[in-house]
Amino acid sequence: MAHLVRDELSSYSRVGIIAFLSLIPVPTSTSQPSAKITARDIQVVKGRPHYYSPKREEYAQIRFDLDADLSPLVTWNTKQLFVYVTASYPSTATRAEQSESVIWDMIIPATATPWSWTNLKSTYFPDKKTIRANKNKNKQGASKGKSSTTALSKPGRINLKNQKPKYQVTDPTGLMSERSNVTLQVSWNVQPWVGALVWDKGYLGSRVGSWKPGRVGTSKSFDLPALKGSKPEIVKETDGPKTPRAGEGRPITEI
Repeated sequence: MAHLVRDELSSYSRVGIIAFLSLIPVPTSTSQPSAKITARDIQVVKGRPHYYSPKREEYAQIRFDLDADLSPLVTWNTKQLFVYVTASYPSTATRAEQSESVIWDMIIPATATPWSWTNLKSTYFPDKKTIRANKNKNKQGASKGKSSTTALSKPGRINLKNQKPKYQVTDPTGLMSERSNVTLQVSWNVQPWVGALVWDKGYLGSRVGSWKPGRVGTSKSFDLPALKGSKPEIVKETDGPKTPRAGEGRPITEI
């Protein structure tokens, strides 16, 4: 029983050390994460924004251009990046509170690099299956006279033009048209193999690559248009004499 407790404590210690070391950027990045987003085609329509919506309501559809380089966020302990875009808009016409709604997201798996967790594990702590696979690769490479290594890439680069949103922007009031001071914000979450999640708006996120939410990856403010297909009510006067309603007639004053 005692040895099981010792093994469990040692495993927790190893996990804690790995989680701590994952905060150290290895290798050191020579650049910082960056993102630029611009709103393109903006529409407000009325209908059911979701298949489960019980009633018709106004919702906004916002297309955008996104050019981002989040590759400096990828380290040896990065499993994947979760990137998403939010639309921030005033909650009501009279209050200053802001509401946020996710309009698009994407998961970017970390590809193989010399510093990735899987490569480090297979190099320094290989299991029997990995050892046999490496031996077979070395034999095949020697017989062909070619190296068995492949080109490694670093993910995190995004370039989108006139991207269609995945999700619609709605409000509990059911009204979205003609809202002012709307902005788009690029956000991310680093999901490691071992350790805690790192958010761009968290304590560690503001220190990773000097990323400051609200300043980096934020679009210029814009206004939502009027409801698509809506027509203003115009009362046209018909030709000919009109009989005034009671109380609307004006007396004629003779001079």
